[in-house]
Amino acid sequence: MRKSRRPIRIAARRSVLAQRQAQIVGSVLQQLNKHVAVEFNWLACEADDDYVSSGGTAPDTIASIGKGRFVREVERSVLTGESDIAVHSIKDLPAAEASDGLTIAAIPRRADARDCLIARGGPTSIADLDPRARVGTSSPRRGAQILRLRDDLVVIPIRGNIDTRVDKVVNRGDYDATLLAVAGLERAGMSEHAQNVIEPAQMLPAPGQGALAVQCRVDDHVSIRRCLPINDPTTATAVHAERCVVAGLDGDCNAPIAAFVMPVEQDGLMGYRFSVRVMSFDGRRCLEIDEHVDASDLGKRTKQIIERLLDDGAAAILSDQPDREVPPPERRASPD
Repeated sequence: MRKSRRPIRIAARRSVLAQRQAQIVGSVLQQLNKHVAVEFNWLACEADDDYVSSGGTAPDTIASIGKGRFVREVERSVLTGESDIAVHSIKDLPAAEASDGLTIAAIPRRADARDCLIARGGPTSIADLDPRARVGTSSPRRGAQILRLRDDLVVIPIRGNIDTRVDKVVNRGDYDATLLAVAGLERAGMSEHAQNVIEPAQMLPAPGQGALAVQCRVDDHVSIRRCLPINDPTTATAVHAERCVVAGLDGDCNAPIAAFVMPVEQDGLMGYRFSVRVMSFDGRRCLEIDEHVDASDLGKRTKQIIERLLDDGAAAILSDQPDREVPPPERRASPD
């Protein structure tokens, strides 16, 4: 069959991280399709515009906005035919609902899924932070786990792309610390800030963290065929299980749900370490599952884990909303 010479048009957000992720995918697709051009379509998204128009001071957190707004314009570009594929951080895609007319054609091999601590003044771990230290995060998952480890810390919403968040801690002193994904920092060329890695035993990652999603139109067989070779089956299987947990608990980015399905080998057989935490927003209530699952049983066990969490009261825990408002961060002077 004669290969199509149609260019590969890739849509992504204009943020530094989103552009870098799209370029990573584009580079691999270019190697696999040397006879076609790879083009990029950088898009301003509604949620990005809200942040810019507010001067970076809007009170909304990412959770209150809803991560779906960060992908809406990118998906629309593919649906209208302006672009052929979209590249997202898969944790930005709502787990409970698929986008009509689009399919995830590939999930490339996952990068480091862990979180890391970025702190002002030398702390290298959550345990090292001073009492009442102000930790900036817009993630209910991170906030709940921080308070679960240290209920004396003050968790405060933070806005902005990763370079802005690092600046608010390291240079501006608006916060004493923040947590960011290792994968995002490394992809954005900011590896120097990804040194204080937090192991999953302390800070379980978000479902899909470190993984990318490559979307195409369901009827665009040329693009789907081009993307299939970059799919990593092991990553895709693990991420699908993580997202099933969120969907099965009727959760979204507003919910303090952590899930990480890590490929492991036991007794010469391929399997997965399946870890889940469902928490109240203050971290005081937590359901936790951490077990080895045979690869052949992953689908069945995922359903059983969801049922077990629901039977143990996951819905009631997730409905336990915070009952207090946290004051905005104070601007602190930078050191000499």
